[in-house]
Amino acid sequence: MSARVPAATDPVKAVIFDHDGVLVNTVAADFLACSALFAEHGTVLPATLWAREVCGHADGYSRLFDILLASAGHGHTPERLRERLTELWDRHFVPEHVSLMPGVRELLAQLRDAGTALAVASSSDAGWVRRWLLYYDLERYFDAVVTGDQVRRRKPDPAVHLAAAAALGVAPCHCVVVEDSLTGVAAARAAGMRVIAVPTELTRMCDYSAADQVLPGLTDVDPARLLLAPPDSRPPRAHTARRTAPDTEGP
Repeated sequence: MSARVPAATDPVKAVIFDHDGVLVNTVAADFLACSALFAEHGTVLPATLWAREVCGHADGYSRLFDILLASAGHGHTPERLRERLTELWDRHFVPEHVSLMPGVRELLAQLRDAGTALAVASSSDAGWVRRWLLYYDLERYFDAVVTGDQVRRRKPDPAVHLAAAAALGVAPCHCVVVEDSLTGVAAARAAGMRVIAVPTELTRMCDYSAADQVLPGLTDVDPARLLLAPPDSRPPRAHTARRTAPDTEGP
């Protein structure tokens, strides 16, 4: 049975945020690590490939390993490549490369002041998500945090969004989700929720037409309009989602 499509008369009672790429910019560090792995094998990782097949995909790294194995020759295995990528993640997933997304604190504070229920719904594991929520002192804004290791299936399955809504005690049709990846947008729509896409610099070339709205970033989210205006009175989708992809070097 498909999820009910939210109606224009359904008031917004909760906002559900993805973690990576929405609250905290971990995507740039991930791209840097994956690019370094490719560089070690004498090749370049295209940003478009990473954006479409890795960002938001739990099995996306296996695709990267397959590409490298096809060109690296004898002596390499998926297990060894994953071990090396883990080492590169440890080098890049540090505060120097992982920053708070612009406008996060201001938006969360405004939504809290308005009495809006807030949750995090991430495909990442709990330890990873809480690491950065605690580091940037964001956890205090949220009524619930649901992660990929707490549900049976990860995005694009809607399980994590539905679990977040259930934890808040809010029906899916009364939730708005903020996502940066195509898998996140698909998961939110499958859950019967409205979704705002906020692509990162690395994913702006992707097609976000499935989202109800596409905005350049959190600083462009108007809390009053988000909570009070019916969907058909909101601004049209921005065209920023179709900008040319950046070079393969990370930002």
